[in-house]
Amino acid sequence: MFSYLKGVVTKLDNSSMVLDVNGVGFLVSVPTGVMTKFRMYQEILIPVVVLLRESSIDIYGFESEEQKILFNKLLQVNGIGPKVAMSILSAMSISDFLSAVEKNDYKAIAKSPGVGKKLGQRIVLEFKNKMGEDAELSVLLSPHKEVAQDEDEVYLAMVAMGCNSTEARQASNFAKKALGEGAPVEDLIKKALVYIKGGRF
Repeated sequence: MFSYLKGVVTKLDNSSMVLDVNGVGFLVSVPTGVMTKFRMYQEILIPVVVLLRESSIDIYGFESEEQKILFNKLLQVNGIGPKVAMSILSAMSISDFLSAVEKNDYKAIAKSPGVGKKLGQRIVLEFKNKMGEDAELSVLLSPHKEVAQDEDEVYLAMVAMGCNSTEARQASNFAKKALGEGAPVEDLIKKALVYIKGGRF
């Protein structure tokens, strides 16, 4: 349905925000750690997953596309719904989660509220079985993800101009979505600046 939302933050709570998109306020649930990266009246672009239910439409937002991918992969595990998936993402970084899976450390995952020992073991088992076969999971595991920010010239340019890491990442992602990954760096930086200027109030 929606791949991402771009709008102005008009409300921040412990685990959700309201995003004003052209006059429509979208209630977006987010992992706890993401809340500290945004501020009131900031314009942001945030990856989202929309889940349709009989009585509601629920929107879940993420700090990055990688976090969104992990959320979707967690939902594929039997016994995990959106609430538990968000609990895991709130309790662990992507790298910590993947490290726990690789080391068979189900106890680290089980510490997340709503998980427990048996579900933690199931998560490790199912993710281990998918590694090497699931293309999206391979993206999360690829080494270049660890150094991508350091090699992203657009991101580095935004940081040099005074943006924090979240703003710089969002601006870089916005520019690449708009112009394509292969666009000249100069054009991408100009597009990223358009995003940053539009988000400053």
